[in-house]
Amino acid sequence: MGRIRRLPPVVANQIAAGEVVERPAAVARELVENAIDAGAAAVAVAIRGAGKASIRVRDDGIGMSREDARLALERHATSKIETVEDLSAIGSLGFRGEALPSIASVSRFRLRTRERDSDAGWELFVEGGAPPVEKPVGMTPGTVVEVRDLFFNVPARRKFLRADRTERAHIVQGLEDLAVCWPQIRFELTTDGRRVRWFDPAEDAAARLGQIEGKWAADAIAVEATSGSLAVRAFLAPPMAPRGASSGLRLFVNGRPIRDRRLFHAVVEAYRRVSSLTGIPRGRVFLDAPPDLVDMNVHPAKSEVRFADASAAYRAVFRSVLSALEGSPRQVDLGAAPVRRRSSGAPGTSSGGRAPAGVSSGGRAPAGVPSRGRASPGGASGDFAADRPEDGLAAAELLYGRETGGSPAPTYLDFGKSPPAVIGQFRQSYILAEDADGLALVDQHAAEERVIYDRLMESPPDIASAPLLQPVTVELSAAEEAALERNRDRLAAVGFGIEDVGGGSGSRRCLVRRVPAALGVGRGIAVLRQALGGAGDECVEDAAHDARARLMARLACHGAVTANTPLARERMERLVAALWETPKPSTCPHGRPTVLRLDLAFLERRFGRR
Repeated sequence: MGRIRRLPPVVANQIAAGEVVERPAAVARELVENAIDAGAAAVAVAIRGAGKASIRVRDDGIGMSREDARLALERHATSKIETVEDLSAIGSLGFRGEALPSIASVSRFRLRTRERDSDAGWELFVEGGAPPVEKPVGMTPGTVVEVRDLFFNVPARRKFLRADRTERAHIVQGLEDLAVCWPQIRFELTTDGRRVRWFDPAEDAAARLGQIEGKWAADAIAVEATSGSLAVRAFLAPPMAPRGASSGLRLFVNGRPIRDRRLFHAVVEAYRRVSSLTGIPRGRVFLDAPPDLVDMNVHPAKSEVRFADASAAYRAVFRSVLSALEGSPRQVDLGAAPVRRRSSGAPGTSSGGRAPAGVSSGGRAPAGVPSRGRASPGGASGDFAADRPEDGLAAAELLYGRETGGSPAPTYLDFGKSPPAVIGQFRQSYILAEDADGLALVDQHAAEERVIYDRLMESPPDIASAPLLQPVTVELSAAEEAALERNRDRLAAVGFGIEDVGGGSGSRRCLVRRVPAALGVGRGIAVLRQALGGAGDECVEDAAHDARARLMARLACHGAVTANTPLARERMERLVAALWETPKPSTCPHGRPTVLRLDLAFLERRFGRR
């Protein structure tokens, strides 16, 4: 007897289920996506036991005939493609062809459906992958799918599910993601008989995001940009807002929530350019691409995509996000400065001993987003509320290191106004200045760093380079070699002199004869490595610009006045005025804040004058 045998259909379906059905949330997402593709205007999801006991999805879409319902439970059956050519231009939320039969093979599965022009519907029941049992049923047009006792016949899979609270949270997050992508659809989620999420149809993604998390959305920076045939829309936390876990940054491609390491890195890298805070920024980033330029069907669970030009997708997201962060309104919110606590309860500090100021959008909320404080029907509720990072600590907490009964309303230092009047220097490191609204503390080193950096970046690109007494040989990987070829002229413009000297197997070598004069040999080679090493994760065209930006930041740091340096009043006044004139005055080139502020109203309250 041969060793190779054909697996029974039930076993094959259960193997496929291992790829498609990771957890209850994957089942709910698959069923909701099918409802969206069916043209539903309303989708209702009801779960029990965190989805382990049952998941029920009801929609008012086009429904199915008896024959289509039968085929939907067979492997490699779909309504979403017909030919091989269709694979290169999938306009739906994707297909796998194994989803419904795979789900039915590991659950007690019931499908009820009726077309709009039919007098009655049909019900198909499948238990653990057995042949379906059919019967006619009366129902309104649409489809209802119920999945009970998930993994009842695969106990090895069931024992790896997490706690109910975790599984519920995944279902909630998955529904919110799809709700943001499809704002025109009404969504509802009921868990164990209690309605916990409901979203009425909204005008656009901004309005839907306001329904989901109104306060955060009201302060978010709205982004709309195009890059060739790619379109980027995003809602981003301000650069100096508190950071959190990676789950706070959500990515979407053509209406589908996805995971993509490169796009994720594009967003994080853009934030790194404007802020020194650690952690992952919160945001929602939507990338729309022509269907023939993105493969939506490369992952069994449809959670990943593949771009025809991954670098173009990276560039589109990176440049759009960076431009929005750098161009955010010139107002700094210092009434809620986030600080790190010491264990003793004393006021915490950020890196460098300074508490970072929070940056607020300071302007109008994105179109459709409710204003701060407005009730939201889709707001967090009960045990199913997602963890939200705190907005920060009040200014009184920054001063005294303890909680206060209530935070004063945020106040803003508006760089669009005239600079404040200098009144002195504190600890020979901070410039004290006042305006009609309060007291500003300017970090003299960070402020002059920003002024010098902006002037250098506006100067001609040619930078003085220094010849090396002993040229340095650098081994290049294939990716670094490609980056060098594409950026040779740009690297030369910032002061690098590089020659080809051939290479060995699997790599090539180059000879570095000149480096930017301000860097020296060691730092110069490190900056070159950083620029070339970004080819795999960053857009190649920005690699040389990144090298120049880092070089200019280093020059600015060395050229700026240091802390513990006494300054004459005239010098302080010129520095403050110059800072107020720069395009991005709120942070230094490394992302540290330049100014901290105490508003007059707060001070008068603390001294009992109000």
